[in-house]
Amino acid sequence: MKAKRIFLLVLGLFCLVASLGGCTASDETTLPAVDDNEQAYINRIAQLEAALQKEREERYIGESQRDARIEALQQRLDSLEQKNDVETDQSPDGEELVFSYRVENGKAIITAFEGVATLVTVPATLDGYPVVAIGERAFEGKPVAAVILPEGLEAVGWFAFYGCENLHDITVPTSVTSIGYAVFDGCEHVSIVCKKGSYAAQYAESYGLPCVFS
Repeated sequence: MKAKRIFLLVLGLFCLVASLGGCTASDETTLPAVDDNEQAYINRIAQLEAALQKEREERYIGESQRDARIEALQQRLDSLEQKNDVETDQSPDGEELVFSYRVENGKAIITAFEGVATLVTVPATLDGYPVVAIGERAFEGKPVAAVILPEGLEAVGWFAFYGCENLHDITVPTSVTSIGYAVFDGCEHVSIVCKKGSYAAQYAESYGLPCVFS
């Protein structure tokens, strides 16, 4: 009987120890191990996603650059086509006036005077486009003696009348607010006909050119 009690006591102690050990184990968190094949699969997915994103970015950049090049080429083509525009007119003395021009924003800029007339009245419009500027070197070296610029003209480009040795009078309207560099260099006898206080009058004064007020 005594031996039985000892056996039961030992058995109880063993169960108590086993019970305490189970509680301790239950408090610990164990993460499942990641298999090497699974990790390689995850890494491969990440690489493919990065490559796909890079491809999308490069494609977007490429399309944007292509569109920009197409637009630039189209603008260049339009500009080249516009430079071929020519209109023929007549001077007061019946001589032919030939103007080459280009169109920008619906407005004409004279690029060259091809006629041989000495008395030139620049038209206010060319083929329906308002003339807003005399381009650079447009009349350079021409045998013009008198030129009347139209009301509505805004600018006269660099060297526009450079070397016009026979030029005596040029009428500049009050609408002109810009006259470029060396416009009348080589025009030893030129006088500017303009309104008093206008931009042309101020230009003539600053360059020491004779001015006749209209």
